[in-house]
Amino acid sequence: MRSLQVGPILVVAALAVAVPPAVLAQDWKGNGRIEGQVTDESGQALPGVSVKAENSDRGGGTTVKSDKKGHWVLGGVAAGAWNLDFDAEGYVTKRITVTLPSELARLAPIKVPLAKAGPPAELVEASQKAEQLYQEGKYEEARAEFLKLAQMRPELEAAANQRIGFSYIQEKNYEKALEYLDKVLQADPQNVQVRAIAAQAALEGKMTDRARELLAGLDTSKIDNPDLLFNMGVNFLNGGDTANALDYFTKTIAVDPKYVDAYFRRALVYLGQGKNAESKADFQKVVELDPSSEMGQQAQKALGQLK
Repeated sequence: MRSLQVGPILVVAALAVAVPPAVLAQDWKGNGRIEGQVTDESGQALPGVSVKAENSDRGGGTTVKSDKKGHWVLGGVAAGAWNLDFDAEGYVTKRITVTLPSELARLAPIKVPLAKAGPPAELVEASQKAEQLYQEGKYEEARAEFLKLAQMRPELEAAANQRIGFSYIQEKNYEKALEYLDKVLQADPQNVQVRAIAAQAALEGKMTDRARELLAGLDTSKIDNPDLLFNMGVNFLNGGDTANALDYFTKTIAVDPKYVDAYFRRALVYLGQGKNAESKADFQKVVELDPSSEMGQQAQKALGQLK
């Protein structure tokens, strides 16, 4: 038997008569209820998660949000198979299907854990490429990749600018380094480590006024890297600023009481100032910490002369 051929206009008209659009739009509604809780993988409640419910057989659905305890309720729905999509920023979207056998049925609350969303593969690849070029000393190529990374994800711009600034330091191009590190500080004025490194770059670039400006806003008590403090002291010493040099060598020792170089340099500064007692104490500390090193041997000779 050949099937009946019906033109498009006749089909539309037939459907309009058979099933009014208003009925289709409301067909998913009923007296049923589905509920549950959405959490992260550790079991912590996730508020504000979008729960989109759709019943394809009934031709519609609705969207609700989880409350501050992660609870969500899908009320006033018809029986049948419901696709539930759980969507939250920073998490992988998850779909489950729940069947409500009848509108009178009451299902046990459903617990839905969401996994943290990882960065896109292309972002990971770009980041790894940029960092590898940096580690290989291919700084110009690395900078190009870090700039691309910032364009891909604007929220990574500060981190990219930091690496670009550091790359210029490696090339001893201190003016360009400060150009990019200043951008980092504009975005995060309280970044102590970057401010200290920028100040060190300014000192090494003989930009003394800029270094003092950066140091004026630096809380050195928050710096836990003794190498950074020591290098600041060396830069001040090389610039003839013995007062600040002493200050930073002392801060280095406060962070790392076994920092031999800081004791040795401070001893030399004290010696130059005629403070023999202080110099002798630091030389003795050098000998105590590292007697067989070149500094240890020089300290022993200095102690012999200070007697």
